[in-house]
Amino acid sequence: MPTFIQNILSVISAGLGACLAIGIGVSHNQLCALISFAAGTLLGTTLFHIIPESASIHPAAIAIALGSGYLLFHLISRYVFHVCPACSASHVEEQTSESFKSIAILLTIGLSIHSTMDGMALALGKNLGEHPDHSVFLTILIHKFPEGLALCSLLLKSGYSKIRALLVTITLELSTLLGWFLGAFILTNYPAHHYIDLAMLHIGGGFAYLAVHAVINEARKHSPKVVVGFFAAGVGLMILTSVIH
Repeated sequence: MPTFIQNILSVISAGLGACLAIGIGVSHNQLCALISFAAGTLLGTTLFHIIPESASIHPAAIAIALGSGYLLFHLISRYVFHVCPACSASHVEEQTSESFKSIAILLTIGLSIHSTMDGMALALGKNLGEHPDHSVFLTILIHKFPEGLALCSLLLKSGYSKIRALLVTITLELSTLLGWFLGAFILTNYPAHHYIDLAMLHIGGGFAYLAVHAVINEARKHSPKVVVGFFAAGVGLMILTSVIH
């Protein structure tokens, strides 16, 4: 499947999540399960697909690339806004309606960076290993659904109309295409393949941050058994895809 089509399907996944938020909504317990499962796929992809396919790179370089991705998302989440609206849902659910307006503005910055890296991952993920690897696509497709749901919910709480909340959600998610363009037409033109591996490791570090942050956050507010169970299911799915691959 062309990576451009994968990007479009990922945006559609976020759009479907937004439509669910507008149509019937989802309780935070249900959103917690979705977040935990998606977090498991993020970490599983990093551990069982991205890192193993970069085995030819020096271990120190692997650690630095992973650490840089983790640190980038940490700094953005600490000083700007949580880069994942789904993972940050618990942080803002007690906020007043007035504060949601400023949250929506900050969210635009954080999500744009997050989605750009998602697009880069989709563009570069096809280069993992000697055979086509769709684990990155599957991971992002799964993660986009609760992301779109949470993002649209936050926009609705900030006073946006249903139509405007849906359009803004889809518009922000389209920043994924910017990342796809950077990955498909710029990074893949480097002659050395290890540059692509380093870029994927950097993105994998961001995936790891999202996964760890989501699990810790959800476990504090909900049943740890539910969080760990759905998280383990997500990791298990990625292990299964690595075995099949």
